[in-house]
Order: sequence, then structure tokens, then C-alpha cells
Amino acid sequence: MPKPACCIVEGCPNASHAKGYCRRHYGQIWRRGTIYNDTPKENTTAPESDMRRDDRLRALERELKKAQQMYDVVVGYQGRIKWRREMEAVQHEIRKITEQESSVELLETPVLSQNHKFGVA
Repeated sequence: MPKPACCIVEGCPNASHAKGYCRRHYGQIWRRGTIYNDTPKENTTAPESDMRRDDRLRALERELKKAQQMYDVVVGYQGRIKWRREMEAVQHEIRKITEQESSVELLETPVLSQNHKFGVA
């Protein structure tokens, strides 16, 4: 079977490297088992996220638990570095989501003036 000239991922102009994928997409499949969505946001028609925040937080907490278990089990410096980075990335994502929630709550709380406290209009 002849090797495809271009990557088989839609919209990717790179030359194929292995199994019809370019080096970038083949690496993504090899590392994570899926191709990342790297379409620029202005070109997407989907909303930012289909998941609700609490569902996303639960999913991230499960990912963090898995990464922590793997970090404890894996033997070897390189493997432990990989899982520590994964844990840090998930923790950063959790912090980002919780900070967004707190900033939204701060914007929604009404600010009362000093005069309003004492019943003066």
C-alpha cells in the first residue's frame, strides 16, 4: 500500500510520517490515544464547553487521582516526572476553574454603599 503524501487528519498540510499521520498527530495518538483539538477558537462553531463546571471538576479530580496513583506506582525517574507533570497540569486546570467560579460570584454579589447600610437613601 502506498504511503499517503499528506497527513490524513482533516486540514493538516504536513507530510505523513507513520500510519498516514504526520509526526505531530502520530505523536498525539501515541501519547494520549487521541488527536488534540487544536483548531483556532475563532474557527470553531461549538460553544466553549459542553460540560458543566461541576462535571468538569469531577472529571479533573478523577484524572488527578489516577495521576497520583500512577506517580506512586511507577518506578524510574522519567516515569515519575511524566506523572508529576500530569498532576501539576490537572491541578492548574482545577485552580483555573475554581478561580473563574469565585470571580463570577464576586461580580454577582451586590455592593452596598455606606448610606444603604444605615437606611439612608
